[in-house]
Amino acid sequence: MINKFTCHNFRNIQADDLEFEKINILIGPNNSGKSNFIKAITFFSEMLKNAGEGNLKSAFLSSVARNGWDHSLNKYAKENEPIDFSWEINLNGEPVCYKFSYEVGDRVEKCNIILEELTSAQSRVGYNQGFNYFRCHDLKVGTGKFSTALKVGDKNHRLRFDVDSKETLVMQFKDILLRNKNIYGNELIRVNIAQLLYGLQEYFKSFHVYTSAQFETSRMREPVSTKVTDDNLNHTASNFVNVFNRYKAEDILWKTGFEEKLKELIPGLKVADTVNAYDKSIFKLVYDGEQYDLSDVSEGTLKGLILNLLINMPMEKPKTLLAIDEPETNLHPAWQKVVGNWIQTADTFYQCFISTHSPDFLDVFTEEFRAGKVAVFVFGSDGKIKKIRYEDIVDELGEWELGDLYRTNDPALGGWPW
Repeated sequence: MINKFTCHNFRNIQADDLEFEKINILIGPNNSGKSNFIKAITFFSEMLKNAGEGNLKSAFLSSVARNGWDHSLNKYAKENEPIDFSWEINLNGEPVCYKFSYEVGDRVEKCNIILEELTSAQSRVGYNQGFNYFRCHDLKVGTGKFSTALKVGDKNHRLRFDVDSKETLVMQFKDILLRNKNIYGNELIRVNIAQLLYGLQEYFKSFHVYTSAQFETSRMREPVSTKVTDDNLNHTASNFVNVFNRYKAEDILWKTGFEEKLKELIPGLKVADTVNAYDKSIFKLVYDGEQYDLSDVSEGTLKGLILNLLINMPMEKPKTLLAIDEPETNLHPAWQKVVGNWIQTADTFYQCFISTHSPDFLDVFTEEFRAGKVAVFVFGSDGKIKKIRYEDIVDELGEWELGDLYRTNDPALGGWPW
């Protein structure tokens, strides 16, 4: 779980030590930064997951290119001012802080990582900072140092190494080991630091990020090959049927659970399943005495199917983070409440970030917000991000629901873009 997050100069995001809960709701006007915030908090994840994409042969440079090169730098930042990220997370049961900073320009030569480090986030008596496992580029771009100890008090001779400033250490670690016999010969680095880097990589790779507006429901309606199965829903949800078939094949009881969840949206539902015709698979719904395939149903029904699969998708272990941008799109207000309850009761993720414009969707999180289990972040048109706590708005909220304050443009939450 991300305990704290800091970001400077990535698009319009300026955030210092934001503290999160398991479920985090992002609200605010259009262009206030909600979508950019999700891009910021998942920046390193998207870098690792798309490492082989493009022809730049660098996960870092490919990520910079996807984000628009120098257009990703805050327009009010000074020239050559860096973009900074810092995530405080729990890694292998220990709180650590991972920092990543880079300079960006309009071409490859101007883009360089200028800081990458991993430190312990545990407070140490007599020390101002946590124990550092590695740090790169801070003294000289292109060089780094590993610790040869794992905790404060151990004998620690830091070993220097060369590192490419146009790629993250995570992607270079094996090559660094192979070309530096002193580092390879140190068991703490070869084993323990390697485990930390592997854990860091696995943590961020288990982020799952979706934007409702990117769901390609027209492709979802098409019959798919029975020979294709996918592990996870892609960004466009076009492989919905393939993923459904994969999980049904692995656990038929999951299909029953999927139908039970769907009945909360469609009470008259009898069957939600695929049928095969020749070498194609077609998804069918049977409700109210009629049979429908996905070409017959509404956009809202398709979004309901996607969100059911997405929120309740089984995995060997839960996703470390699930982010959904505006899940309420095309959903009836009554369905929004059902989806909100799915999010609050799901055990398929450790942490969730939801951006929304819907007061009806916001209503369903009120009780858990009062209990301190849901965090609400208000994004202002001035670029500021404010975490709202129940004690901050207890008088304004009273017996109302969160969406009531949003509907009426109460200054505690706002809601209207003017």
